[in-house]
Amino acid sequence: MAHRFTARAHGLALVPICAAILAAQQKPDIRVDVDLVTVACAVDTHEGAPAPGLKAEDFRLLDNGQPREIRNFWQESDLPLTVALVADVSGSQAGYVKSHRDMIAQFLKQVIGPRDRAMVVEVAQTSWLISGLTGSSADLGAAVERIGAPEGKHSPLLGPACRNNSLPHSCGGTALWHGLYYTAKELKAVPGRKAIVVLSDGLDTGSDIRLNDAIEMAQSAGTVVYSIKYESPTRFLSLSGAIAQAVSHGLERLSHQTGGLVFPNPGHNTSEVFSRIESDLRNMYVLGFTPPAGARDGKFHTLDVKIARPDLVVRSRAGYWAGGKE
Repeated sequence: MAHRFTARAHGLALVPICAAILAAQQKPDIRVDVDLVTVACAVDTHEGAPAPGLKAEDFRLLDNGQPREIRNFWQESDLPLTVALVADVSGSQAGYVKSHRDMIAQFLKQVIGPRDRAMVVEVAQTSWLISGLTGSSADLGAAVERIGAPEGKHSPLLGPACRNNSLPHSCGGTALWHGLYYTAKELKAVPGRKAIVVLSDGLDTGSDIRLNDAIEMAQSAGTVVYSIKYESPTRFLSLSGAIAQAVSHGLERLSHQTGGLVFPNPGHNTSEVFSRIESDLRNMYVLGFTPPAGARDGKFHTLDVKIARPDLVVRSRAGYWAGGKE
């Protein structure tokens, strides 16, 4: 027993020495930069195909108009995906609820692989988390069946209940920006490649969250938004409805400013739409840079990523919070 105690004592004495040796050996190879800003970019040919084999020198990165050195560069070709699927089940989308359900089921089957995770959200006068993040195809399949069904309203709220003080009790029929804001917030702490795929007509009828706030949250979460836009079949029943539909470009702004795409009225082309989204996500380039100390002002900075080759088109988020919100 004494011999065992002596051996353990010697072992404990050696721990700090071994740790110091290992730290000295590893120090030159480890560089941690807590101020690193990463920018995911999709690069396509004009035909819409992903552009492979690019290098850091093919890109130019401007931060509030100032060029930044690209210190880190890689392509996320083999990392798992995290996708939030958001279905608008409000009155203006009543005719599309079954279609939304079928499309989400198809997306899960076509895109989500064994290493990927997904969550399901439905939005009407507030937002419900039909399924939290999971890789279980059985759980996600069961969640799809609850989209637009009475059971869906018994799911947990995503974020607080929507409360708009200018409306009588809640946020009207469609609190779209409220739902997308809290969906992005749910994804903020999740590492890796993240996307929101939203099926909606893009009409918000009184959220307590502004569109700009939803955009900023998605940008801060590093989440790309893809919008599959279904125009409401009732939009021509009233002049105000037709005007609202005509001037509503909120989903376009949200997708554009996060580096995503908009697919209007996909009809029977859903397989091609999902293939495009998957190709986008699985072929992202990531640029990393460190803002100088004077630029870490806690304010929103615009980003502009340029590509040297004229035959290519690059998409990325439109900006970031320089300290504080990133």
